[in-house]
This record gives sequence, structure tokens and C-alpha cells, in this order.
Amino acid sequence: MALPPTIQRARQGVAGAAALGILSVLLLVDSGLMVRAFWRVAAQADAPVQRGAAPLAPAAPPLAPAQTVAAPQVTISPPPVGQLAAAPMPAAPSLLPGSGLGPPPVGSFQMPVPSAPGMQPSGSAAVPAAPAQVPAAAKSAPKSAAKAPPSSAPKASDPAADMTLAEMIDLAKQVRALGDMQGALEVLKRADLRFPSAPEVLAETGLCYETMGLTDRATSAWKQLAAMDPTRAGGYGDLAKRKLNLEGELAPPAGAAPAPDFSGDFGTKVLSLGACTATRDTQAVNGEKVVLRIPILRRGNATIDPAQVDIDVYFFDRVNGEKIAQTIADEPLSAWGAPPVDWSGIGEEPLEVTYFLPTLTPGEVAAHGRRAYHGYVVRLYYQHKLQDAVAEPRDLLDFGSASGLPQAAPAGGMNPLLPPVSN
Repeated sequence: MALPPTIQRARQGVAGAAALGILSVLLLVDSGLMVRAFWRVAAQADAPVQRGAAPLAPAAPPLAPAQTVAAPQVTISPPPVGQLAAAPMPAAPSLLPGSGLGPPPVGSFQMPVPSAPGMQPSGSAAVPAAPAQVPAAAKSAPKSAAKAPPSSAPKASDPAADMTLAEMIDLAKQVRALGDMQGALEVLKRADLRFPSAPEVLAETGLCYETMGLTDRATSAWKQLAAMDPTRAGGYGDLAKRKLNLEGELAPPAGAAPAPDFSGDFGTKVLSLGACTATRDTQAVNGEKVVLRIPILRRGNATIDPAQVDIDVYFFDRVNGEKIAQTIADEPLSAWGAPPVDWSGIGEEPLEVTYFLPTLTPGEVAAHGRRAYHGYVVRLYYQHKLQDAVAEPRDLLDFGSASGLPQAAPAGGMNPLLPPVSN
């Protein structure tokens, strides 16, 4: 085999020497870096870790992949639980070159947060996070301070605030039936505030005082009713006059005789008539319809036998707008308003009697004249004894007696006008 030319051999020798020199330089540099790195790690291991120490020199370049360095263990002593945290201290120097990690501030129980994503402390002791501290003053504060109470509790609604006058009167009667006279009077006082000088309120107040035996106060209520305008008082004014027996004291209408006096045997009466009211039915067709409501009241606590109660009701018409005559209307219909009829509880039983006058034909007008409703007369009997009588207008009491109307109870003992008490 022939040798290469001399020039070629010379070039190969120069290249080999240059490569050897470069390799030697690299080995020297690598060795120096390794020695420097070991020196820095040893210096850090020998130096004590102190709070607030000055930061070390900038971190050196990363070590070679083939070599690893173990970081020293770090112990953190937290303050006692519940103690207020002290002012934050400067962060401690980094434990690893380039890691950017350091011990947490004094008084903090949070884990150290890496400076870069994905970096974790190597070989350091894990410190569990503690709950947030609460100052002692906050712990001792009452719970009411955390949640303020409502400014004002809702007031209980008043059941009588939205009641009508009739509903309040019914409530007073129910309370009176329970024997609570003071409660009934309280309801009536509130009704008087909402409906001043209402005849219904005055009448019920008078009945309450009568039941309590307060005659003077009852008389005062009846006098207020008797002095009221008749168009406003209606049947309650007539009731007051009968209670006071003022027929002889009050001036009767011109040409009218004094009304009969039923107070002579007051002590023997067990029933009386309340304030009767006649209500015209505006929805009636083909005639005139009036509903008369007659309250029958028990006096005292006497036991009432319904079979011994009789009542006479007579209606009157105004003929041709001039004279008064007994009606030619249909036979009146009657019905008890609150069965069963036994006069228990409040001792009141309402009877409703209906007047209906059909539209008259020309022949009937020629025979009886033009007719319209004028008024009524009611007489109440118990055991064939007259208990009370009422009329509207009041002069009909004298007219009825003069016109030949019966003045005593039916001979059979039971008025067929009354509906059966078992209904």
C-alpha cells in the first residue's frame, strides 16, 4: 500500500494537534465550573439559616445533567394558635440555586408559592395550611352583631279593621252571647269610632248595659237613639222609645192618638221585639217587594218554649197617595233567619217576613185604587199574653187598633204565619 503524499500527511498532523488543544481547553473549563459549583454548595451547607439574613449572591448556572445536589432540610416553627400575626419579615434567601423559593413570612401558615409554574421544593418539609385566624374581639362579639335584626317586627293584623258595620255588630252579639260583656262593649266602642253615632251601635250598647244591670248607662244610650232623626234611626229609634216608654213625653204626629203602653207588666214579659227593619227589594219585577226583618229578643235568662210564641204581622198600603188601608198584597211569606229556633246563646231569633204586591191590572186599580207599600204593624205574644208591639210609621199602632185588627193571640194558640220551629 502506498503512503500518501507528504503534503497530505502534514495537514493531518496539524488538524489533530488543533483538535487535541480544543479538547484540552474544554476539559479545563468544565473542571473549573465543577470545582466552583461544589465550593458554593459547601459554603451554603456550612452557613446557618437566619431570619432576615442578607440575600446570597446570584445563582450560578444550572449544573450538568449528570450531577444532582440534595437540598438541606428546613424547619419552620409557627406561633401558637390564636396569636396575632406579627409584622411580615423579609423573605429568606433561596434554598436552591435558581429555584426562587423561600420560607413563608413569620406568622403565616400558607404553603410557599413557587415563583415559576411547575416548580416544587425538593426535599423540604411540607407544612399544612392552618385555618385563618380570628381576632379574640371578633370571637367574643355576639351573633346579633353579625346579622342585624329587622328594624321592626310585623304587627299582627287587626281582624276588625276591614269589617263592615253589620259584621262588627254580629261580632259584638256573639261575644255578648259568651257572657263577655266587656269584650262586646270593646267591639262596640271600636265600631263607634269607625261609624260614629250609628243607630245599630247605640242599640246594641243599650242591650249590653241592660244585661249588665247598668240601667243609667242603658237609658243614656236609648235617649241618644230616641233623639236621633227618625229617617236615620229607623226602627232603632222606635225601639229606643219603647224602651224608654216616652210615648207620652214625645209629641205624637198631628191627629194621632198616643201609642199603647206595654210597660205596665214589664216584670212578667219574657220576650220583646228588637229593631225591625224593612228593606225594599230593588231587583223585584212585576210588583213591589219588601222584606221585613223582625228580631225577637229574650228578656233575661228565661227558658222559651217556641211552641208558645205567636206573632201578628200586618202590612198597609197607601191608596191613591191619600189614604191608608190594609194591604191587598199576597199572603206574606215568613222564614226564620237562624235555625234552630231556641233563643239560646244571645237570646235573639230573627224572623223575616216578605211583602209582595203584584202589579195591579186596570180592573184591580179601578176596584182597589192605585196602591203602594206604606208600613207594618207587628204584635208579639207568648203564652197568649202580649209581650211587645211595634209599627212603622208609629201612628199605625193606633190605626191598627181603630181599624178592627185583632188585639189578642189567635184562638188556636199558634199563629199560622210563623214557620215551623224545626226548620
